[in-house]
Amino acid sequence: MGLSVAVLLVLATFPAGAAEERPAPVETVVAQKSASALQTLPLTGTVTARRQARLSSRTTGLIASVKVDAGSRVKPGDVLMELDTALAQIGLDLIRAQIAQARIELEESQRREQEVRDLVKSGGFAKSEAETRKAAVRIGEAALAQLLVREREQAETIARHRLIAPFGGVIARKLAEDGEWVTTGTPVLELVETESPRFDIQVPQEFLTRVEQIERVTLALDAFPGRSLAARIGAMVPVKDAVSRTFLLRLELEDPKALAAPGMSGAAEIVFRPARADSVRVPRDALMRFPDGKVKVWLVTLSDGLSIATSREVVIGETFGDTVEVVEGLAGGETVVLKGNESLRESQIVLPKAAPAPEPAP
Repeated sequence: MGLSVAVLLVLATFPAGAAEERPAPVETVVAQKSASALQTLPLTGTVTARRQARLSSRTTGLIASVKVDAGSRVKPGDVLMELDTALAQIGLDLIRAQIAQARIELEESQRREQEVRDLVKSGGFAKSEAETRKAAVRIGEAALAQLLVREREQAETIARHRLIAPFGGVIARKLAEDGEWVTTGTPVLELVETESPRFDIQVPQEFLTRVEQIERVTLALDAFPGRSLAARIGAMVPVKDAVSRTFLLRLELEDPKALAAPGMSGAAEIVFRPARADSVRVPRDALMRFPDGKVKVWLVTLSDGLSIATSREVVIGETFGDTVEVVEGLAGGETVVLKGNESLRESQIVLPKAAPAPEPAP
């Protein structure tokens, strides 16, 4: 009789059905109020050049000399490549000879027109002949002007046989060699500007509303571990990547020692203040999403000395890394199930264990 009473007393301490199952082990965290504490968004990106160009020949011809190679540093205005100008130079010489002839003919026309100018006034020379000589002078002037234009055109054609560096930088690739025949628009060199590079990162679309609330940005290049660079937002490109749902954020670097070079990878940390000071933050793994769009979390509450799991629907805001903003449904301070929430049932007894505390945000 005593044994039966003891069993009944034990069963009475658990809710109905609890004696048939063991408490489910779960890992929990405490929902934190965001208040106005700073948050950090870590993102990876790449150092990019301000200017990068595939340089091509401005005319068709045979390459006489490529004066640079991959890795060569150049300044604006440097001659990078020259085409064979022999035929073009002959054409220029011919035009200049024609100019010399046109000047002689013009001088002769001007002399003949001057001879009859006084005679026409006295009536000793026919006016029609005088007009003919004036017309010859004007024709000579027009012919000379045409040849001078052709001279400038031919000189420009010869100038286009040279490829000039439009800006300073480093030759990244050499795409043609001496003796090759190239046509207009054929890339022959790739030039990358190395001065004052930028750092490009892709930010999630939810972050757009917080760009103006950034407190500071730091950057660590993978090539220089342990060294950080200060940065600031230079531009935000408001064109969304349809696949990743991200936007381009371009950072301007403070790099007095010129550590950053185009192509380097790195990680930026964007420290910002949340837009809503009354929201609550929970880890992303604590959320249970449903096909109808609802989002719930499991809470652990005490009932008669037992830890009971109950679900609660929440409204979430923005997601940054592993943290999700809960704007409705939580007040902060609730014990939320982080792990083990996949198979929980309402009012199920659980055995909670606190998850390791994350590192505090700066």
